[in-house]
Amino acid sequence: MTWLWDNAMTLSTLVMAAAAIAALIYAHLQIAENKRAERRANANELWRETLRLAFDNPKLSDPTLKLAEFDYEARTIDGSIELFQKYELYVDTILNASEEILEVSPSKEWDVAVRIQLKPHRDYLLSPYFQKSGYLDQYGPRFRTFLREALSDPRYTPPGPPNVARIDAPEKKAKKRA
Repeated sequence: MTWLWDNAMTLSTLVMAAAAIAALIYAHLQIAENKRAERRANANELWRETLRLAFDNPKLSDPTLKLAEFDYEARTIDGSIELFQKYELYVDTILNASEEILEVSPSKEWDVAVRIQLKPHRDYLLSPYFQKSGYLDQYGPRFRTFLREALSDPRYTPPGPPNVARIDAPEKKAKKRA
């Protein structure tokens, strides 16, 4: 007991140093977790923005639905060069958001969500015009590799346009079912 009393000052200094180190480690872990949480929140916000953009621009959001006539060679949509420029900016926005999301949250769920979002634009992204445009150079090699893989993967191809009667089409009689 005498040794403990004689070395109390040294022991208290060691305990305080250990407590300071533990507090430093805890602070570092908290800061790292807060950064991860902030990055995840930013990824979610980016995704919401891309979905809002798609909702506001149905003609541009999914060319496979045939809501507009896309001509990648002439760079027009429904004959409009201006609308095609908007489409290019739309796709560029989706690509930028996708790269950021996959950088921040490289999870399987985000991978699938991004692939599904990009797939309707496959024809444009694989078009000679886009491939030669230099747009791809603004993305990192990892995202360019992801994009090539995503566009070649048939699993995430959205279904074609629904087979529904057009409002402006002449009325047709319904067939009787047996």
